[in-house]
Amino acid sequence: MADHDAERNWLAGVLTGDIPLGQAMALAISRLNETGISLELPLAPNINDKGTAFGGAMASAMILAGWSLPRLLLRRNQIDADLVIGRCELRFLKPVAADFSVHCEWPEEAALARFFSELDEHGRGRLDLSPRVTCGEDVVASLQARYAALKKS
Repeated sequence: MADHDAERNWLAGVLTGDIPLGQAMALAISRLNETGISLELPLAPNINDKGTAFGGAMASAMILAGWSLPRLLLRRNQIDADLVIGRCELRFLKPVAADFSVHCEWPEEAALARFFSELDEHGRGRLDLSPRVTCGEDVVASLQARYAALKKS
């Protein structure tokens, strides 16, 4: 079983220290557990000229939330690999005029098994994830993303 507090602290350091954009966006991890991850973001540093959340900020937050889960998998399994986003499809559903959250759930066991099998056999594993942005009770943006882990030699 993972030590969620230790992982949260490590991941917070990565998202706001190693990735300067995370710090500029003032993101914070509000949930990291066996079901997934949630990030909280204030509107002020992520605002656009219309007084709503900048689409690029929401996209970046969703990409980071999704990226966090396979990053943790690699760390837990002591696999030295680069992790990149290979492709994504964004949907913006409603304007956001308040602080917002991003949520991403862990994939099913079969997808995780395939990810590790591909990494082991081919040095490259793929994982599809679906982060979403919420504001209050409303889903305001969604992302369908494929992340790729590339083992280092």
